[in-house]
Amino acid sequence: MQTLADNVAIAAARKLNGTKDGISDALAAARDVVEGGTDSTARMRYQYSEPMLFSDIGLKFANSPDGAGGWLSADAAKFSPEELAYVKVDTNDFSGGYSTVRLMFTQLLSNVPSFKVPHVTVAGRQRLKLTPLALCAMSKDASNPLEARENPSGYSELTEYGFRRGISYNLLKLSPNTSTAINYVVDPISLPPKGGNFSTSILGPYVCTGTVELPKVIGQTLNLQSDFPINSLVNQLNARFNLSSGQCNAVAAPPDTNVKQFSLANIAWMNIPYDQVADTAPTPGRMETIADLDPPNDQSPTHYGPLWVFARPVPWSAYTAGHAEPASGYTPFEANQAVWNALYRTGPVLKGYPKDAKTGLDSPPYLTQIVKPASNYPGVAYRRVLNIPLLDCPADSAPGKVLAIGRFFMTVPASTTGVHAEFAGATLQEEAAGAVELYQ
Repeated sequence: MQTLADNVAIAAARKLNGTKDGISDALAAARDVVEGGTDSTARMRYQYSEPMLFSDIGLKFANSPDGAGGWLSADAAKFSPEELAYVKVDTNDFSGGYSTVRLMFTQLLSNVPSFKVPHVTVAGRQRLKLTPLALCAMSKDASNPLEARENPSGYSELTEYGFRRGISYNLLKLSPNTSTAINYVVDPISLPPKGGNFSTSILGPYVCTGTVELPKVIGQTLNLQSDFPINSLVNQLNARFNLSSGQCNAVAAPPDTNVKQFSLANIAWMNIPYDQVADTAPTPGRMETIADLDPPNDQSPTHYGPLWVFARPVPWSAYTAGHAEPASGYTPFEANQAVWNALYRTGPVLKGYPKDAKTGLDSPPYLTQIVKPASNYPGVAYRRVLNIPLLDCPADSAPGKVLAIGRFFMTVPASTTGVHAEFAGATLQEEAAGAVELYQ
């Protein structure tokens, strides 16, 4: 019963992603463990030969491992899946009396023919692959964080929480409601009411690894402190480029497998833009880039910085409301001049987007123009992707809960003046989560 409960809980918890589909996937994963999936020989047996059957009532879901807010049935969980990160399995709830042990001989001496040996397991994620830097969501309409940007020639583009995929931003020079930048450092250890872990000695290792000791952040209120201390943590961010200046342990915080700096001198697929990121727009009461202005007020790509280093823009039609982005990602726009001109108007031409040598398909420079780290450590792919909480930031009050996790690809090493990174999408899932662990 313990083996059954542990395996079912771990398999189910891995599928939770804050969506209704995640609950359904968790139930399917649990069923596969009990019933063996498509492999009938792998099926769990009871009383040596009887195949076991899965029952949905054996799984409960909650937003904390102790179930303080109550454990929800699968049906109830599908109505409010956003904050659910933990699974409880009670083998008593499975049909078939699997927890019953029949007493073959003892019942001859007493009036106890059987007894139950059930097991309860709780599983969930202990930590997240999350950079302890938080930004305000840049959505102009908070009620519609995912919108269609209507570009010329009918190219409707998905925008997420006010960001456009394939556009480079200075993450420390943004604000939805003020003309000055707003950003925060996140307490990597505690959620309210506990907190206060903002010293460089505590933050440093978490910035190095890009992790926090928090099981879930979406829908949560975080412990925040204004202004990310870039002067103290720039080297820790640059561990991704093998440039931590001894501030990070290379085993715990290895470099990326590709440390190529996509600076203005290293951009071959487009004419060289004016700067490393999109220019700041002259918008009163808001710090945004010209790339985020509505057409036709947006500027040419000479003012956008490098484009499509890691991610390409996605058609609005690829998005389906209420469903998470596929594991393989949305299918982006084609990498051709027609798309380029429609999305960015005039400016430096798209000289020729890189292609994968094996497949011949369009492939981002990050995957085709590679410089390996000069060290004994092989590196870890996608370490340059920073998973960053995007906050609800009302105009006249303190930042609220985490709305989503934004993925930002570092095009070049950070400096004391900013973190230059290309937006690669946002998610309501806890896909940045670490390994599932057993709590009970």
